[in-house]
Amino acid sequence: MSHEAGLNPLLLTLLACPQDHGPLLVIGDELMYNPRLRRAYRIDDGIPALLIDDARDVGDEEHEQLLQRATATTGPSSS
Repeated sequence: MSHEAGLNPLLLTLLACPQDHGPLLVIGDELMYNPRLRRAYRIDDGIPALLIDDARDVGDEEHEQLLQRATATTGPSSS
């Protein structure tokens, strides 16, 4: 898959964290990540599972790893 999890680029600009409504980072084809809250949302078969109850917390070490792997920023712009 592409660096943006095979998702439509327009869709990526519309997706946001369901908890704080901020942008998410795309991590390969497996996760969308909110570094502000340190919450990871899985991507199942190319479909982001953006449910607050399904997100998982990320510790310090994994947080640094995910930031290094991040390839795209998504979500609403601050204009």
